[in-house]
Amino acid sequence: MNVSDKTSPVIRQETRRVLVFAYYFPPMGLSGVQRTAKFLKYLPRYGWESTVVTCRPHGYFAYDDSLLREVEEAGITIHRTASWDPTRLFGKRATVGMPRESVRKGLSALSQWVFVPDNKVGWMRPALGQALDILREKPHDLIYSSAPPYSSHLAAARLARKTGLPLVLDFRDDWVGNPRHIYPTPWHRARSTRLEGRALKAADRVVVIGDAIGESLATRHPDILTPENARVIPQGFDPEDFAVEPRIPGLTTDPKVFTLLYSGVFYDAQSPEPFLRGLAALVERKPALRKHIRAVFTGLLPAFAKTLAAQLHIEDMIHHTGYLPHEEAVAGLLAADVLWMTIGRAEGSERIWTGKLYEYFGARKPILGLIPEGVARKALKEYGASRIVEPDAAPDVIADAIGQLYEQWSGGRLPHPDPAWVAGFDRERLTGALAGIFNDIME
Repeated sequence: MNVSDKTSPVIRQETRRVLVFAYYFPPMGLSGVQRTAKFLKYLPRYGWESTVVTCRPHGYFAYDDSLLREVEEAGITIHRTASWDPTRLFGKRATVGMPRESVRKGLSALSQWVFVPDNKVGWMRPALGQALDILREKPHDLIYSSAPPYSSHLAAARLARKTGLPLVLDFRDDWVGNPRHIYPTPWHRARSTRLEGRALKAADRVVVIGDAIGESLATRHPDILTPENARVIPQGFDPEDFAVEPRIPGLTTDPKVFTLLYSGVFYDAQSPEPFLRGLAALVERKPALRKHIRAVFTGLLPAFAKTLAAQLHIEDMIHHTGYLPHEEAVAGLLAADVLWMTIGRAEGSERIWTGKLYEYFGARKPILGLIPEGVARKALKEYGASRIVEPDAAPDVIADAIGQLYEQWSGGRLPHPDPAWVAGFDRERLTGALAGIFNDIME
């Protein structure tokens, strides 16, 4: 599978319409929402109008009205349906706190026992019914679905079989091979594998964010998924998002202070603990740096991290903004000197990307990566302006990495990425690749 190179499709005189299944959609926030929202923002420039079927938002970790305004200004038609899933327990548009990791894993395990393929299966029937109503009112040319949740793909596949419309499935994560999904029994895995195959069989094209996901799907379904119907369109960043003034809420710019920033959430094997211990080791070694280094967290920071920072006596070096609207989060990326990220060591971690990594690329800042071998490390090496250590490295090793970045910053020698390489992840360009796939199917 190759990255699609159809980045400049011919824009046809007549406009075509795509019907989109996207459970995660603005005003929901966080990175899982942005890929679909940005595709739909730019598709009209390539001759495609979009109609979205999504859910009425209930309990979720973060909401972002700036993303909603963006898709509304792009003229996207949005239809919201009921969804009989656990998020309804929290009430309409309720912001839910991120649970402790032990609690999250327990709830996830329970959910995976009860719901197949996922706990959004109760959205399938309302979504399918809404989509059929839309098609009765206005014809569309093609169906597109983004997952997770994989219930979205099943609903879209049913619609494609009912209507005969072509179908494109986009995998932001692997399905059965997802390293963060644990199947309680062989029956659960076998059932999900059959459903995965059923969805793939209905698709005219399959889009994945990287080769590893495509290879995983093809290994399980070699008779269905072929190089001819699979394409790679990676994650990306929107250049228009970066036309903002650099700013971190609650902080003033100080040219004498070196700022490291983490944007996003921590869950699964991702943890701020190794970074915090490394920072503490550095200032214990060089106390004078305490006043010249600060660590900023924009997003959802686990409660234990603040407790740990106090125990390590570095709480005065930590600044947590809380969750920020996307435009403010991007302003924070631009205001920082170095961005850092982590992917914890766990089974399957070599196949994990994070959406934040490509936002970091868009900021064109040096990146400190606490990550194991795998696809994310490979991308950071290609980016060039990166410093990489193991996610479970000793505090002194992480302290060395932070200290060396500080020395480069103080000497005006921080590295810069290759702008041509970064430009390959421009969301508008990637949307052109998606439109090219749509046009190929139609023609």
